[in-house]
Amino acid sequence: MRSRILRIVRATIVTSAAATTVLTSVGCGGVGPGVEGLVDLAPPGSDALRLVYLGTGGWIIERGDDQILAAPLFSNPGLLRTGLWKISADTVEIDRWMSGYDVADASVILSGHAHYDHLMDVPRVAKRHAPRARILGSRTVANTLGSWAGLQDRIDTVERDMLGDQETVGRWLRYGDVRIMPLRSAHAAHFDGVALYHGTRERPLEEEPRYATEWLDGPTLAFLVDFLDDDGAVAFRVYYQDAVVAPPYGQAPDA
Repeated sequence: MRSRILRIVRATIVTSAAATTVLTSVGCGGVGPGVEGLVDLAPPGSDALRLVYLGTGGWIIERGDDQILAAPLFSNPGLLRTGLWKISADTVEIDRWMSGYDVADASVILSGHAHYDHLMDVPRVAKRHAPRARILGSRTVANTLGSWAGLQDRIDTVERDMLGDQETVGRWLRYGDVRIMPLRSAHAAHFDGVALYHGTRERPLEEEPRYATEWLDGPTLAFLVDFLDDDGAVAFRVYYQDAVVAPPYGQAPDA
């Protein structure tokens, strides 16, 4: 999974009065009714959007000099260890896989919630591989990283009044020629209606969490990401959600 790379070499562009939206989908089965034509394999233009899949919920999303990361995870503790023993970031694996990509100038790392499989590797990635990147996440994300991670001055905390939803335009946060709107979302149950490791963290941790149960999810976010042209117009719009949830949670406004 970690080595699979998804590249968008040319996207179908749906233009509206306000924005251009990139839609990508992966499916299986036969070709649906009314689908025909050839795949365009021409090289991408200079302003193409490139997506690199890192495994789990992890992505590199870039256009030109603008680059962001989302939930990078390379550590992979087994099911038994996750349930019973201590877990920690596997720095050897993180460096092995992350060193294959140049993210030194990445502007931000998105963290939709604070479960270990979305946040545990972020400190290593932020310090060693993406030293200029801000970290965008909830108050629980900020408090889970606390003081032990040494990233206090690099975290942009999303508060409740900043969130958008299908009826509300939230606050745009600017990172170079990228603007990001955090969206109100939720985390689906893991089994039998129960969401594991659920809760919020009200105070910053002084020590790294050692068990999966200590990586509480906190408020779950989705993100609307706009890559902007020089004139401020939206060139590409990307919707990112790193937790399964039923609508209307995670849906974006017409903005």
